[in-house]
Amino acid sequence: MPPKPHLSFNSTKLSISEEFKSICGFSCFPRKTNYLVGYVERRDFLFSHLAGVYFSNPEAFKKLKIRIKGWLKEEKSEAVFALAGYIYYLSDDFRKSKFYFLKTIALNPDNLDNWIDLAFALRHNGEYEISRGILFNYDYIEYYYKYLKLGGCKYPKIKRMVAEVIKRVS
Repeated sequence: MPPKPHLSFNSTKLSISEEFKSICGFSCFPRKTNYLVGYVERRDFLFSHLAGVYFSNPEAFKKLKIRIKGWLKEEKSEAVFALAGYIYYLSDDFRKSKFYFLKTIALNPDNLDNWIDLAFALRHNGEYEISRGILFNYDYIEYYYKYLKLGGCKYPKIKRMVAEVIKRVS
């Protein structure tokens, strides 16, 4: 007699956004670029929504923290990297949050939200001057990052670039 086929309650795989919604109860909206010329402090409100989950539903947040590892294997997008950065930031793992925010910048250096996220992760890592340099010199930082073609490079080069901008702007 042939073996019975394995039965699964979840025969159709959920997308990351569907799975996210099933855990959190709200949609993970597509990430929109917050251009410097838009004069908007923040366009992406996922972090504030995740902070709400972190405080009001710790079990859901734990599920997100577990699932982000799988989602990172499935998709290498700005949205998933930002989600990972936020999850690790809220979990006080600022080293990992910095790592993922650097990835968001490599994919979309035009997004001011990515730079703000990185700056706050750096601040919590004790890198106050670099954090401050980014927060108060977005325009120069973004310009030189692209001009010097630093996309995908290691953090020490970005750090040197920010330090140089701070010196020249001060």
